[in-house]
Amino acid sequence: MISRTLFFRLLRGHRVRLAVGLLVVVIWSLLFPVIYKAFQDSIAGKPIPPGAGNFSTLAGTISVGFIHPISIALFGILSAGLTVGALSGERQRGTLELLLSRPLSRRKILATMLLEGWLGAALVSFAYIVGTVIGAQIAGVQDELAFAQLPTLWAYGALFWGMFATIGIAASASFDTTAPSMAITVAFIMGNYILEVIGQFWDVVEPYRYLSLFNHFSPVDLLSNTVDASAALIFMVGTLIAGAWALYIFPRRDLAAPN
Repeated sequence: MISRTLFFRLLRGHRVRLAVGLLVVVIWSLLFPVIYKAFQDSIAGKPIPPGAGNFSTLAGTISVGFIHPISIALFGILSAGLTVGALSGERQRGTLELLLSRPLSRRKILATMLLEGWLGAALVSFAYIVGTVIGAQIAGVQDELAFAQLPTLWAYGALFWGMFATIGIAASASFDTTAPSMAITVAFIMGNYILEVIGQFWDVVEPYRYLSLFNHFSPVDLLSNTVDASAALIFMVGTLIAGAWALYIFPRRDLAAPN
């Protein structure tokens, strides 16, 4: 199904990005339990101030960190960022023909590159959870952390960003250069994120928040075990659509593609 040689070659090529990125995610995520503890200490014995929102609970604070713009950038770089230039980058550098000259089917090449993106999504989700646990230990709030729900949070995080990795490989298979595939993937991620954020503050947009994929990814609900399981179905459908397009278009990429 995949090429082990190609897979390990891809990992070697991205080893620095993965190592540094995952370390940054661990450090970034451990800050939020510490921020939560500092907030709780600052309001000790006082009413919760208006606008405190998610910072009034540890699960809410972790959720804020999980969908913070910095987290979006880190998760994107270590998932969709691994696939968005996989095929278009090979073609742009003129090395795709060399790769295709080997006894590897196009579907095997595609599956191997996609697997790396999904591995990145799984690792970055795991790194965030590791950082959260470390931060909870540092802040002394581990008793408030729903350890039993952390595997579910990891699974949904990996599925959510694995979906974007699949969208990245679909875009990469559709173009001859990396720039347009990256632009489409980044625009799609940011468009979904912006719709969700604006919908929280603008009544005109609020009824359309459900169109954003970020609206269906709620770490606070996952940690409190109140998430709607239909969210996973939405992410899987998005993955299947993007994967089907990639499988359709890549074997036909001997034809001219838009640049």
